[in-house]
Amino acid sequence: MLKRRVVLQGALAGALLSGCSSGTPTRRPTVDPNNPFSAAADAPVEALVGEEYGGFAAAAYRKKHARANVTATVSAKLRDLALPRFAAGNPPDVMLNSGDGALELGRLVGQGQLSELQPLLKVPSWDNADVPVRDVVLPGMLDAGRYDGAQRTVNYVATVYGLWYSAGLFQRFGWDAPRTWPELLALGTEMKAAGLGPFAYAGAHPYYLLEFVLTLAAKTGGHDVVKRIDNLEDGAWKDESVTRAISAVGELTKRGLIAPGSADFDHIAAQKRFLASKAGLLPCGNWLENEMKPLIPPDFALTMIGVPPLDGSPALARGLHVQPTAPCLVPAKAKNEAGGFEYLRAMLSKDVAAQVTAESNQLTIVRGAADGLEIGTALRSARDLLTAAGDQVITWYFADWYPDFATLAAEATGQFATGGLQLSEWTTRIQTAADKLKQDKAVTKYHRD
Repeated sequence: MLKRRVVLQGALAGALLSGCSSGTPTRRPTVDPNNPFSAAADAPVEALVGEEYGGFAAAAYRKKHARANVTATVSAKLRDLALPRFAAGNPPDVMLNSGDGALELGRLVGQGQLSELQPLLKVPSWDNADVPVRDVVLPGMLDAGRYDGAQRTVNYVATVYGLWYSAGLFQRFGWDAPRTWPELLALGTEMKAAGLGPFAYAGAHPYYLLEFVLTLAAKTGGHDVVKRIDNLEDGAWKDESVTRAISAVGELTKRGLIAPGSADFDHIAAQKRFLASKAGLLPCGNWLENEMKPLIPPDFALTMIGVPPLDGSPALARGLHVQPTAPCLVPAKAKNEAGGFEYLRAMLSKDVAAQVTAESNQLTIVRGAADGLEIGTALRSARDLLTAAGDQVITWYFADWYPDFATLAAEATGQFATGGLQLSEWTTRIQTAADKLKQDKAVTKYHRD
């Protein structure tokens, strides 16, 4: 987790003592599970959201607080709409900060514009008064919203990364999805013999390949591998798990298992080749189905698997890279801050989260919210992987914290995959850049525990 400090606030702070005499029982503040923030019953709530699903909680809020006027404005221009209001001290009560027009959160955090959300995580959840909000969230999904220990956002969507394949194609050829790296190599050889480019990737966006490498490294060596990278620790990129992972990707090139043209593909070209069954495996996030839906053949049966581990004794056998996205926040100067907190509590209910998944075809951070839904093979496979991962969810943050450095690391990975760099050159280039970044006092540094 990122370094955290406990913040106690308002009626949620500590215990109240009734008298000072010996033996006097301690009374704790009474929290109404239906209105733990004491939001005024008739106070309006204004939500400003970047995606339509950000407004789904409005109906749930009105059902529990019938007198409240709840409005949710959907806009692709959040930055243009919200920044002048933050500057004027009149921001909306709650926001879903997503889309191309999303706000730069780091700046707002630095200006003290976002409320601390720890109180939200401690109160009773929307569905069960005996379960606090923090316990309805999947493991590891809150870290992305912490800044210097304070929970400033709750990132609502769980984006799952893995390897995609066509279950229909595999059935026709009698192939099984690979469970280990040796099985992946053997399958790749069979695919090549059948005329397919076994492994396609978007060379024009080499971060896809770097993501694959880091997931493989973390599965081999555990969470600390990517934590050390995030924290810019000395020698983090020279860790044996990292060098084994990048070497394994190099083996795909040496064996001719990379689909021809991958080095020049953008993400759409790589995905089109894959969906045309000219490539057997594709690393990508679970947005793939939404992005390419019109081009997915009816019998394709798009399915995701986790990156197969290198050997039979990985540190994280069920390890899965998951990136929490779509930050939800409550502005510190919101007119109805309590209503904003209550709105987020409603968003983290199972009913609202299930509606989000059903209508947007995305997974949320709410435990079990997608269980029992009628969803396709693609999202179902991602959901099942996420459920199975449990506390082996793999996350890293350096790409958001230090985007220029992440671009350099991705470009070096792309060059390595095409034979433009040797292993030692790849390691040295990225580690040297990380060391330089660590010493650069002009760049704000972040830390995770």
